[in-house]
Amino acid sequence: MTAQQQMIVEAFNSEVYVANKMDVQHTPIYDTITYAAAAVINDTNSAFFTNVGPASGKTLAQTNMRQGNRLAAPEAFSIFGFRLRWSENILLADLISILNGFALEFSLGQKVYNRAPLWFYEAGGGIDGFSTRTDSSVYTNGLPSREAMHKLAIPIVIENQMEFSARLVGNAFTLAAAANGGTGATIQLLLDGLYARGVQ
Repeated sequence: MTAQQQMIVEAFNSEVYVANKMDVQHTPIYDTITYAAAAVINDTNSAFFTNVGPASGKTLAQTNMRQGNRLAAPEAFSIFGFRLRWSENILLADLISILNGFALEFSLGQKVYNRAPLWFYEAGGGIDGFSTRTDSSVYTNGLPSREAMHKLAIPIVIENQMEFSARLVGNAFTLAAAANGGTGATIQLLLDGLYARGVQ
């Protein structure tokens, strides 16, 4: 076994990965939630990986999931890191309230495997820089580099047909109305790791 093959087997650390029968690529799984100005963010409407597939109306820029909370058989995924990004045009007051009021939970089945305040999950991407124009400002989550994302010390494995979910948890918060400068909120969660799919 080559060093790369050994790394892949160790990343999945389960019976899911079958040598020579799975195509493994370092490619992400991601989903996006969009809220209009004056919308309410709460535990119920903040689930990632649920409203996906053709009926969701989401583009490939917003999600690459085809079915809710589950990968198609015989797929599996070894999560090396979480990337959480918000659209950089968010109103600062809304962003601060969201960061101070919500945590992110990632679960396999009914068990929470990762939970922390939102500021803990760096995006490792997005816009970087500044402008001297007073009418131009953006709010980023870290630097746009792979080293700036939240990496896991121990991978979390989504096994074949295992249900998984992620959501924001906290007290309900109402975003500022457009009349008060509100721009709504677009939040994207990206699972960075190895994606195992059947060889075809």
